[in-house]
Amino acid sequence: MKEKNEAFGVFRKFKALVENESRYTPKALGTDRGGEFTSKEFEEFCASQGIRHFLTVPRSPQQNGVIECKNQTILNMARGMLRSKKMPKEFWTEAVSCAVYLSNLFLTRNVHGMTSQQACSGKKPSVSHLCIFGSIAYFYVHDEKRVKLDNKSEKLVFIGYASRSKGYKLYNPINGKVIISRDVVFDEDYSWEWDISSK
Repeated sequence: MKEKNEAFGVFRKFKALVENESRYTPKALGTDRGGEFTSKEFEEFCASQGIRHFLTVPRSPQQNGVIECKNQTILNMARGMLRSKKMPKEFWTEAVSCAVYLSNLFLTRNVHGMTSQQACSGKKPSVSHLCIFGSIAYFYVHDEKRVKLDNKSEKLVFIGYASRSKGYKLYNPINGKVIISRDVVFDEDYSWEWDISSK
């Protein structure tokens, strides 16, 4: 979400996604009193869908403790991921996205003995594909993309998991492009020398 006024559309998409991917229908929603959550459009939609909409008391973020705590956990994860590989802060959105992805694979107290993803889908998620954020990734360059003596791989940086396909998001620090691929070999012990490349 880039703008707060997108909240209603995002919530409608989220509701549809939850209903399509699980056997659950949202029955309650708790938010703060931000204008993006208290619009007539938002309230009417919740009422028409039978969703009880609870609001916090003004200037009382502690009433939204679960969300505040989760946000802090995600930000701490993202901060640690960036620091561990000495990555520039410009990658904070990718780090946050990756942290959210990983947090859905963690066991949670809310659904005893299961991950959030497992509770929604009924399937235990695989973790065999997980890699260390910011690691060096050698991307295989397919035959049609190179000529006879070109390198068969390209050195890139792993910046997360693709949201719409089963692939890895890889960043090329030389040209600034992001690609999605499954044909990758990771070297998790190494990272890009960002200070050298930016001089």
